[in-house]
Amino acid sequence: MKLKELESHLSNVTNFANAKEHLEQYMTTPHLAARMIYTAQTQYEDIESNHLIDLGIGTGMLSIASCLLNAEHIFGFDCDPDALKLCQSNIEEFELESTIDLIQTDLRRIRLPVDLHRIQADTIIMNPPFGTKTFSISSTEQDEFCSIGIDMHFLHHASRLARHSIYSLHKTSTRDHIYKKANDWNMKMDVLAVLQFDIPKLEKKRSNRPNSTATNAPLKAIEVDLIRFEIKDFNDN
Repeated sequence: MKLKELESHLSNVTNFANAKEHLEQYMTTPHLAARMIYTAQTQYEDIESNHLIDLGIGTGMLSIASCLLNAEHIFGFDCDPDALKLCQSNIEEFELESTIDLIQTDLRRIRLPVDLHRIQADTIIMNPPFGTKTFSISSTEQDEFCSIGIDMHFLHHASRLARHSIYSLHKTSTRDHIYKKANDWNMKMDVLAVLQFDIPKLEKKRSNRPNSTATNAPLKAIEVDLIRFEIKDFNDN
């Protein structure tokens, strides 16, 4: 499948009607998703016939792109039941029910909330939260959740779940910090491209209502790195 054809197919993925601010629910655009997954396959052969995990699957954009390039199977993780419902609808629209399985789990937890003996993957794909929004945690749960650096928290989970490689989007301004973390976690890091991510500006908070973003909200551009991480030695991971 050609890149433009892939992007055209992805334009049919339904976006969030009201994205949740505290979860940083910015849909990966068809343009970004197509380039990310197409690059992973055509340059590294990390998609076709591989088992994948999509961390923070959201609308399912990255997973659907991977299926269109013949991924073997995908587990999609998300903490939000509304996102999972929307994702399931998109999966059914593309007739991918036998290829993508959804798991509701909160990746903000400090401990990886899955059994590493049962669920791992050749390749991890993700567009993690940038960590710019705080979320409330009850006093009894403060020791269980990561409250800062959520993008690195997702990456650390990914480093434990991936047998071979990770593809992720991160703010370009954090590149030096990510290089350090990749080295700490025994991963080789390559910046494959610098891209523009147009995300909706969030609505001003109203009393007694969580912030949300309408699909027709004005956009702001953020410069992001498309990064490939390679696990240096899976047996030591």
